[in-house]
Amino acid sequence: MQNTAPDVITTREQAEAVINRFYKTGDLHVFSRHCQAMIGESHRGSLAIMRGSGNELGPFEEFLSALENHGVLTIDEAFELGDRYIAYKRSICAQEDIGTGL
Repeated sequence: MQNTAPDVITTREQAEAVINRFYKTGDLHVFSRHCQAMIGESHRGSLAIMRGSGNELGPFEEFLSALENHGVLTIDEAFELGDRYIAYKRSICAQEDIGTGL
């Protein structure tokens, strides 16, 4: 499956396409090129401070942050997508627990 979204995401539809690709593949690297293209130096500095203080964002959260900073998502929409991601991670853990008999 080819990712046809541009490096810099400018619409909600493009963002959803990238996010849906992640959910189909489970590969957090789908966000890499978009984060690289969308996160500027000042934002990178903030992320470095967070990383240094033990509050590092993961790839999904960085992508949501970039989308919010670019006005593609509102903060409320970013939180909704974050909640969806947490539910996804919990379902993966539950499936793994079932597979191992825990």
